[in-house]
Amino acid sequence: MSRTKSYYDLRDALALPGCPICRVSAEAINRYLDGLIYEKVNDPGLRAALRDARGFCQRHAWGLDRHGAALGAAIMMRDVVRTLQKALADARFRSVPLFSLTRVQETLDAQQPRSSTLEVVAALGPQAPCPICAYEAEVEGGLMVSFLENLQGEEGLLAAYRASSGFCLSHFRQVIARVSDEAVYGAIVEAHQAIWARLERQLSELIRKSDYRYSDEPLGDEGVSWLRAIAAIAGEGFGSKPHGDGYRQGPA
Repeated sequence: MSRTKSYYDLRDALALPGCPICRVSAEAINRYLDGLIYEKVNDPGLRAALRDARGFCQRHAWGLDRHGAALGAAIMMRDVVRTLQKALADARFRSVPLFSLTRVQETLDAQQPRSSTLEVVAALGPQAPCPICAYEAEVEGGLMVSFLENLQGEEGLLAAYRASSGFCLSHFRQVIARVSDEAVYGAIVEAHQAIWARLERQLSELIRKSDYRYSDEPLGDEGVSWLRAIAAIAGEGFGSKPHGDGYRQGPA
């Protein structure tokens, strides 16, 4: 059976801490951002997608904060700012009669969006997905398909998955959503339950050793289990800050 690059990327990432899909995806996004800054700033298709998206999402926009990005980011952001200026100039405030039902309902609910400015708000909001989010979804979808296709059999990924940190909750749910074979479902769930059970034991041990009666006992792997648990539930932060191959030592 021929193996794809996604298979080898996943296999290597499973041997490292954290969700392997988060890790491989973050590395792909980092390469994509470098290519964007140095090669694609003037690409018409990308610029049009960026204008429609009203810029990058917050998470990916700050990925541009890197050496050598100033000029490319300035060119792209000027394009977006000009688009927003035009959208704001073209949108109009819509007067609503003082005693209309709509006006009464809005008066009773201060949190309700005002119909007078709905057009303005819509025009300033994204008209299309963040281009990097779209690329990220494509990369992660390919990784999930590769994982399922290469789960079992010779050199399959199941054993490596059992020994790994597992997928974060979001990616685990997305993988499960792609499963239609009961045997595959059972294998993945059994492996993931074992991963969560191992994490729970480490959290319990950290809590126990935080008790003053046992505080003289040295911390082992459980010392960073609280960080592993955050990553397991919320996802990794590989793309937002330097992460390395391990977690900070000891509870905060």
